[in-house]
Amino acid sequence: MNDATPMTILAGTVLSMTDRGVLRDQAITVADGRITRVAPRAEQQITGRVVDWRDRTILPGLADCHVHVEDRADMLGYLAHGVTLVRNMRGKPWHLAWRRRVAEGTELGPYLVTSTAMADGRGAPGTTVWPDSAQITDRASAHAAVNRWAELGYQQVKAYQWLSGEALEGLGEACRDTGMALVGHCPQALTVHQAIDRGQTGFEHLNNYEYGSLRPAAQERLDAFFAQGFSYGRGRNRFSPEAAQAASDIDDDKIAALAQRMAAENITSCPTLIVLDRLLGHRDFTEPRLRLTDPVLARTWRSENDFRVQALTPDELQGTADLFHERSRRILAALRDAGAPVLVGTDTHNAFVFHGSSLVEELELMTGAGYTSAELVRLATRGAADYLGLTDRGRVDAGFVADLVAVTGDPHASVTALKDPAAVVVGGTVLERPQLDALLDEVEALVHAEPDRARLRPVEPGERLVGDFERSNFGQFEAATRISSRSDNGTTTWREQVATRHGVETRTAVIDTAGYLVSADVERHREEGVDVASVRRDGDRYTVRWSVLDGSELDVEIGGPLLPGADLGVSALLAAVRRAQDQDEDQGRWPVLSLRAGLANGLPPVPGTLERDGDELVQRTTDAVVRIAGDVAGEHTVQAPMTQLAHRRAGD
Repeated sequence: MNDATPMTILAGTVLSMTDRGVLRDQAITVADGRITRVAPRAEQQITGRVVDWRDRTILPGLADCHVHVEDRADMLGYLAHGVTLVRNMRGKPWHLAWRRRVAEGTELGPYLVTSTAMADGRGAPGTTVWPDSAQITDRASAHAAVNRWAELGYQQVKAYQWLSGEALEGLGEACRDTGMALVGHCPQALTVHQAIDRGQTGFEHLNNYEYGSLRPAAQERLDAFFAQGFSYGRGRNRFSPEAAQAASDIDDDKIAALAQRMAAENITSCPTLIVLDRLLGHRDFTEPRLRLTDPVLARTWRSENDFRVQALTPDELQGTADLFHERSRRILAALRDAGAPVLVGTDTHNAFVFHGSSLVEELELMTGAGYTSAELVRLATRGAADYLGLTDRGRVDAGFVADLVAVTGDPHASVTALKDPAAVVVGGTVLERPQLDALLDEVEALVHAEPDRARLRPVEPGERLVGDFERSNFGQFEAATRISSRSDNGTTTWREQVATRHGVETRTAVIDTAGYLVSADVERHREEGVDVASVRRDGDRYTVRWSVLDGSELDVEIGGPLLPGADLGVSALLAAVRRAQDQDEDQGRWPVLSLRAGLANGLPPVPGTLERDGDELVQRTTDAVVRIAGDVAGEHTVQAPMTQLAHRRAGD
């Protein structure tokens, strides 16, 4: 929240990130959330209350240019470590609402720049890599998606792993038309040169930089591994030692040429060295910062639960980590030598990459590529603001937003001085160390808050209670649920209420005697606002409408008839399949409607399929393969990427 109260900060040293450079013994005046003057203390007129930081170094707030944030706890974690600007790389509607509230000064948090949902292609499973992604397969779908995202207010489009060359080119064309930046992963099928040719202007993780820049024999080996299915996904993949070994045999001249092109064409790289260092390296579950991590998320950090690495042994993982560390160091050194633009980002919330505190660890890793501490401080402040076009951030100067960090050491001598800042100023609001510690205590309370069953509504008149359930994810209790139903006039209504620490979601689905969907309603309440979606059948067509918390709306028609997907209620899905089989015992495959991805990525829903596989049901949509087992009244399970849900009756 912006503080309008005037104040004067007495600063021993100011890293201004302006042409004035490093300033000594300064007075910084602040009013209405902005800096009004920076001048020598002897010349400055003291205004308002005085904040005496003459024993401290003041610099602009830090920026983490590759994050994944899910809630307020994540945001507060950044502030507590001096990060006042974040670039979110997996956008959802609530991010747009949060950005608006922070900009208006009604919410305390870092300024948020957000990409769209991941724009991915169709991989080996027939889906995108991650759930909630938008599957883009050609120019037409690329243009439609980008135009929609531009209308909603997203700032960048995120390309992902399985995009085809045609799809990426379509995204590039549409981004040029709308003025959005096309950033993200270099698609696996393309070299970075080819991706740049198709309009991509920013790349994350140094991903695929080696492809096309290897020595010939190594390139042949890597091509052979990809032909065998060594992809970004389950089983033996690009993290396997044999693939990592081939990907590490870099031709330095080719990498230098790529770096020089990126410098000449102002193509950005965000290395996120820490993510592979932690994803592939040793995982220490005694790490104290786990107290600030959602316990369900922490369960997914165990290698046996992470589909990207679960097929690899600890020794294989460490071997790959060592290879990738050296490969990334060489690539980043080439980018530095060429003067190519580089951002600083962490890729939280991957394994053991923590909101806020891991930014300094990333800076420390980047020193291994030859960057000085002074260069890195500039990249993590002014460099980020300049890249993002934020002309009033990233400097300590008159007219700029008063987002500041105060530390006791000298960050120009060592970036380690940025750890555990003495104080943070966000929008003119001063947070001294006790208040920063209080933010961390609040983060801990938020991530460990248990679902409140009292928030579930009583069963409505005319409905029967099927049961109260507890839902766990990877064995960790995460939701209280209540299922009820009602039958009348040949239809059955299934209502599923789910309370999590984030809020309450109610899913109501009405099915006919054949199991097909008649209507559905979804209402999701969370701190940031409310999402509402409805489905209504008219003959063999459905009208789908939704209004989500960023204020956007959608009204589309799709063909039917369709069974309800798991996100419209697992109970409704299981009951629908039972009815559909009663109608036709030989039928084992049905069309299904899922709204989850559309509500997350802002695009119209695409029907999927549901089929039997032994005792399980397999739901396939453009963004995920979901496996469901069990029955309505008893225990049932749902498995999807990074998700293992088990529903059991409360008290059992």
